[in-house]
Amino acid sequence: MVVAIDHNNLFYTVCSICEKTLPDPSPNTHIPNSSSSSSSIPFCKNCNFNSASSGSKRLFRVLMSIATEKRVVVVIMFDRAARVLFGCSADEFFDFAKTHPFAAASAGNALEGEMLKITLSQPKNGNARHLRVVSVLPLRTGFRPVIETLRELYRARGGS
Repeated sequence: MVVAIDHNNLFYTVCSICEKTLPDPSPNTHIPNSSSSSSSIPFCKNCNFNSASSGSKRLFRVLMSIATEKRVVVVIMFDRAARVLFGCSADEFFDFAKTHPFAAASAGNALEGEMLKITLSQPKNGNARHLRVVSVLPLRTGFRPVIETLRELYRARGGS
């Protein structure tokens, strides 16, 4: 069961050519606002492309607490697994959050208490601290991805 999600840092930025992680241009790129954009991303040192001209993209990196029948564990869920729960790409969610400032917090609220079947693995990186979510399967019959839930919520409130 999902206990909580760190909604302050849902994304990281990668080069669209080689998908290597790019340094954050500013600490505010994880919280959408009108001044943040992919064009401020620096040169990719791995493939030698200027990511501002060749493009960059965001991928999900979601830190979350899950409860098992025995304990609460902090895990990290990367893009492939997170897309199952969010129902969209990280870039799509980021763009949605630009016009709906509380979307990240609302996403966490929407997922709290959700029953999931999760497969975990040990981190591949020796410096990593959290188990990785390899696969995720919502167990509730009527589960809807976060983006669908939020679009409906904001429409009901008179938003776009």
